[in-house]
Amino acid sequence: MKNVRLFYKKGGRMRFISHLDITRFMARIIKRAKLPVWFTEGFNPHPYITFALPLSLGHISEYDIMDIRLCDDDYDIEKLPETLNAICPDGIRFFKAAEPKLKTAFVAFAQFEIEFDDKGELLKPLSDFLKSESIEVSKKTKKGDIKTFDVKPKIKDFSLNENGNTVLKITLPAGSEENINPELILTAFFGSGVTNYSCYTVTRKSILDKDLNLFE
Repeated sequence: MKNVRLFYKKGGRMRFISHLDITRFMARIIKRAKLPVWFTEGFNPHPYITFALPLSLGHISEYDIMDIRLCDDDYDIEKLPETLNAICPDGIRFFKAAEPKLKTAFVAFAQFEIEFDDKGELLKPLSDFLKSESIEVSKKTKKGDIKTFDVKPKIKDFSLNENGNTVLKITLPAGSEENINPELILTAFFGSGVTNYSCYTVTRKSILDKDLNLFE
């Protein structure tokens, strides 16, 4: 058997499809493409599919990763993106297939780009907020409790620029050990007394390992 890592982008209307439904969607297109995929054993066999880092509902991704396992060791994996794109709807586009270099447990960070529909009005207050000594956020635990903590030390890096709108690039912990959703920081920002609320778009630009190298 051969492990294969598929890289794809998710946007358009597909950004509003939940991770659970994306899992079902991927299983259907794999079946439709008639790939020699390995099925799990047991009472309810299903195609072996795992994701490196689930994407939050409503977010766009330019770098998503899905792993599958093929029964045919001689299958030409380079043609997988073209094969899958031919039956995918708009919003999902595969751009690469390769054998995995690292296990998904080694995912450590994710880089996001957040563009506000604000004509640049939030550039100064957002800069002041991110440069503050602490940024208190609240997060629900697996037990259902609300935990408040300072997220500022967990921000790996960030930058701000203006292209007509305010654009924030930020790198945050991601993966099985720790995962910080940028929505936590945005909620804290808009709850900090900012009066000119703005719509925004969150795009995951990349997934990184502990050394901030592109995860492949």
